[in-house]
Amino acid sequence: MSPALIAIDWGSSSFRAYLLSADGKVLEEMASGDGIASVAAGAYPATLRRLVGPWLDANPSLPVIASGMVGSRHGWREAPYVPCPAGPRDVAARLTAVEADGRRVVLTPGLSFTDETGADVMRGEETEIFGVADAGGTIIVLPGSHCKWAKIEGERVVAFKTFITGELFAALRDHTIAGAFARAAPAKEPGPAFALGVERGAAAAGGKTKSGLLGLLFGARALPLMGKLDPDDSGEYLSGLLIGAEIGEARRLYPDEEPHVAGAKALVKRYLAAFEALGVSAHAAAPRAAARGLFRIARDGGLL
Repeated sequence: MSPALIAIDWGSSSFRAYLLSADGKVLEEMASGDGIASVAAGAYPATLRRLVGPWLDANPSLPVIASGMVGSRHGWREAPYVPCPAGPRDVAARLTAVEADGRRVVLTPGLSFTDETGADVMRGEETEIFGVADAGGTIIVLPGSHCKWAKIEGERVVAFKTFITGELFAALRDHTIAGAFARAAPAKEPGPAFALGVERGAAAAGGKTKSGLLGLLFGARALPLMGKLDPDDSGEYLSGLLIGAEIGEARRLYPDEEPHVAGAKALVKRYLAAFEALGVSAHAAAPRAAARGLFRIARDGGLL
């Protein structure tokens, strides 16, 4: 099967590339930690060649498409956001071209969304969302430092919301007194303490308890001190509180459809455990969503 596209998901801290066939099959893939945060200004062509030079040399006529923070104002060149509602065709119509040693590379834009609560943006996640939506997902969840929830109608993202759950967990655990027990706790699989946190966080976000989330967070310290929680479970409890609150908020925005969760295996597993604790049916999306999304954008942009 012959290669037809080099597709790259180039984020802040990681680089993942796919060599795709004309029907979107992954022929080869590679990954590295060469995210844009580690690439000096003007060094993008050289970095690209270092990482996928053999593919470029063996396939001199193949189109190259890249998504993620590489297309931000802090990356190779800024590809302006496309406002929602937007689908693969809308993104494909706004590709930004750069050059790498005479080779044309196109950068995908991110998406923006504005409603009565303010403004939101994403860059890179849209390619994963398109990849999951192509398989029928209508509510798509992408866990991470900045977790995205996206609503799909047809093939277009009509709304999305960012929750800084992962970033907030890291900040609380690593830099607060409330997170001291969590900071010392070992890494664990989601268990009863996590489920308890999820249930309490979701109830607080739904206005079903006397205390809101802010009033619950210090429990990650107080409960172990009072002998009501094993100190080794404090991290799981804190994680559960935050993820539960996220799900509680998001389900008020998107109450009906079953979420499709995509991303790193460990995070997908954690979110599925949280949904299960709340009695919400959810599904793990098929892997390589970014590759499928990039292929769709490239096809709609006439690169194939």
